[in-house]
Amino acid sequence: MNSQLETRSAPFKGFYALIGGSLPDSSSVLITGDPGSGKTTLAQQILYEELQRSRPCIIVTYDTFPSNILERMSQFGWDPRKYQLMNKLGIMDCYSATAGVTEGVVPQPFDLTNVSIHLTSVMEKMGNHQVTIILDSLMPIFSEAEPKHAVSFIQSIAAKVKKVGGKMIATLSTGSVQPELFHKVESLVDGVVELRMVEEHQVLRRYLLVRKMDRRQIIPRLVRFDIISGIGIQLQLPRFGFLRKRPNVGTMVGT
Repeated sequence: MNSQLETRSAPFKGFYALIGGSLPDSSSVLITGDPGSGKTTLAQQILYEELQRSRPCIIVTYDTFPSNILERMSQFGWDPRKYQLMNKLGIMDCYSATAGVTEGVVPQPFDLTNVSIHLTSVMEKMGNHQVTIILDSLMPIFSEAEPKHAVSFIQSIAAKVKKVGGKMIATLSTGSVQPELFHKVESLVDGVVELRMVEEHQVLRRYLLVRKMDRRQIIPRLVRFDIISGIGIQLQLPRFGFLRKRPNVGTMVGT
């Protein structure tokens, strides 16, 4: 089993080198970045690694339909439906209700107390132990709820997850909320991973920066990555010397 996991994870192993190991248990992580930079892909790839470790996972989606999530994950060679059948993967649909769908969805998705109660129920059905939760994305929550209520909701979900030894991974687009609120959210979480879209020679390239990670000795440097069909995120880490050389990242776009 371990050898199979190592083989499947090979294209992604550079990410764990940057954070000094696997994501810590009982932790919360924020993935920030420009629209289209790969935030959702990174979150889902981390989640799929957790599924391969036989850990239960829940995706709380505010950005798209569950069917779109499953289809996109399948495009990277992952098999999320297998884990749904094993009761290892659950999807809380907080998006479809905004499109008028009433069946099989979370009613009143911006009643954050209701969402929190619903999430607790799903966690209990999945064993309530070492559960990984993705909140994708926080932007609709901040758009519809009072900031203080949104912040309290994030803190509440993080506390639920930490209590059972799991992980919370949230995504938030750069510039989608006021800077003060953005920094507030960053201060609440244990880890921050920033994705950037960078213009180099009239071509947009993607870069990843681990800004902080509690209980880990990180490598805080920009690393280029690609999103590849059938694989997912693949970091461009030289075999030797990448700790000593700083890449030329050109001009940042969207800041």
